[in-house]
Amino acid sequence: MSKSKPDYESMSVADQVREGLRQSLAHARGELTLRTTSLPLPPPKLTGRRVVAIRKKVGMSQAVFASFLNVPTRTLQSWEQGARVPKASEARLLQIADVAPEQFQALIFRAGSTRKRVARKSAAGRRAAA
Repeated sequence: MSKSKPDYESMSVADQVREGLRQSLAHARGELTLRTTSLPLPPPKLTGRRVVAIRKKVGMSQAVFASFLNVPTRTLQSWEQGARVPKASEARLLQIADVAPEQFQALIFRAGSTRKRVARKSAAGRRAAA
């Protein structure tokens, strides 16, 4: 067989197995170096208390943190109350926020997710306007 990369999609299953065995033997003899990829562990299972602790560590209100996570505020509240748990992708983002709160915020803004700043009137200002 040639040294070029095999086209596995056009090979039969038997040929794929045969090629895999050939590569295994070549690796065992030191004739072939295989690429190793390290994968991260799955994100942790998060309790409501842990979600609250992460949000407080980042220093955001529920509404602002939910916006950063791109979830409804009600969803964040249900996580914090323990009624629901974050999905794996949401848990990964929460893990990143926990490990590196400043970088988490910076990355969200760098990704182009900057919103226009919204000024809110205080309760006294709302009463005066009414």
